[in-house]
Amino acid sequence: MDVRTAILSWQYAERLKTSIISVSKMLMSLPDYPKEERTGGRRMLIAIIEEVRADAQVAAAATGNTEFTKVAHSLSEMISLTESSQFGLATERAGEGVSAATTAAQAAWDVLNTHGIL
Repeated sequence: MDVRTAILSWQYAERLKTSIISVSKMLMSLPDYPKEERTGGRRMLIAIIEEVRADAQVAAAATGNTEFTKVAHSLSEMISLTESSQFGLATERAGEGVSAATTAAQAAWDVLNTHGIL
């Protein structure tokens, strides 16, 4: 990986990790919503997850890093599980997404550290 790609990978990975953790927190709170508010909350949360998934797809295309494809896949699974109100399983998929993003960040960190940038 060249330095430019490492910088892009690092930035995408850190942003994706933060976004996925935020979505995970929202997922955990959704079951506590009053029943009449859950449908709207679920729709809004799915829209947010779709945006994060789009970011992961852009990251995969921009860097060629397959870990970002794994992130996008875990987000797709999160969407399906959220649609079926399986919030606990959706949160588990969030963990898989964070793990893949962390792997991408670590690879980028190694390159940046080798070049004395970080």
